[in-house]
Amino acid sequence: MKPILNLLSRWKEYNSKKETTYFGTSLYDELKLNPLPSVLLIFGSTLFFYLSLPYIYYLGNFFFWFVGVLEITKVLKIPFLDELRYYHYLSVFVYFYLSVSLLIDISRLLSKWNRRTVIVKNELWQISQSGFGKKLNQYKLDADGLSLTYEHGLLSDILGLNRLVWMKDGKELFSSPYFFPYRKNKSIINQMLKR
Repeated sequence: MKPILNLLSRWKEYNSKKETTYFGTSLYDELKLNPLPSVLLIFGSTLFFYLSLPYIYYLGNFFFWFVGVLEITKVLKIPFLDELRYYHYLSVFVYFYLSVSLLIDISRLLSKWNRRTVIVKNELWQISQSGFGKKLNQYKLDADGLSLTYEHGLLSDILGLNRLVWMKDGKELFSSPYFFPYRKNKSIINQMLKR
């Protein structure tokens, strides 16, 4: 047990040194993100795919009916347009095309929700996974005309749907991911709002 704890301690120390060299200082605050929206989105999309997969053939039946209503087979006189199985092949292709495009949109949304938000001195750094690497966005918090909006309320406090939004000239420039306003996040919010 002691070698495992020793190994874990070395791993934490290595990560701490790596973070310090990455940010250039050991004095930084990091918002603890709320993982619930991401988990619910992944669960909901998985449930959607699982429940809709057995009903792909209804899409094929719809295509067959639609071609019949438009009377395309009478105009073009192509014999394979009268066979239902070709429409089922088409429906499988359409379903998987829509599924892949939905997965791409979900992955983009998840990368937006899971940005690591770190406050270093008077700058806000947002680190997100980008392909096989990381993407770093750095924002100056003392820029002219930059205003901070704190989105919160009783229900959003309970569900952890609070956000900090920075705006300039009425347009949103950048925002934090969703977080709970408790513990360390509370001190970060107070520091940002200067209260």
